[in-house]
Amino acid sequence: MEDQELIQQLQQGNLEAFDQAYKKYAPTMLTIAYTFMRDKDDAADVVQDCFATLLNKPQLWKSIRDIRWYLMRMVQNQCLGVIRKRDLQQQKDEVFQYYNKSASEDISLPDPYNNANPQEKENKVVSWLGSLSPQRKRAMELVYQQELSYQEAALKMGISKQSVKTHLRYAKQILKSKMTIIAIAVTSILVFG
Repeated sequence: MEDQELIQQLQQGNLEAFDQAYKKYAPTMLTIAYTFMRDKDDAADVVQDCFATLLNKPQLWKSIRDIRWYLMRMVQNQCLGVIRKRDLQQQKDEVFQYYNKSASEDISLPDPYNNANPQEKENKVVSWLGSLSPQRKRAMELVYQQELSYQEAALKMGISKQSVKTHLRYAKQILKSKMTIIAIAVTSILVFG
């Protein structure tokens, strides 16, 4: 079946045409996905997600003029989206780990909470968050606790994506300075009694 005929059949909701499109283009899509994902299972998931989207949203077929180009671009965009999401999650995890680390690990000074249980440490971080301005605190909550993207947080806060990033940057600086001040105070007490 020629591509134009295949597109017409897909636009009419023909499931046999959908199967033909899958058989014809999935191998190439898997190759493209693998070049991005570097994992066979992840590549297969991306291709499956692409076809699931097309199956669940048949109206998309109406805008397709060149099926091969459309599917190749779709798989590329899907891969880039998955990679961006992973990178964002990794950044969030790193920031979360950073703020859960003790002050001594961060700046090589004694940790004032060495003997504190995890709940006490968490309470201290929560109290530090409470000292932030409402906008900065909200940005931290949305991005690091609710795991929203910068864009999603911006929409919820009614500000720009860049403003969210700025609030986060300043919040991190404030929290880091609080950790440093406490660590210096503890060091002074240990050194000077």
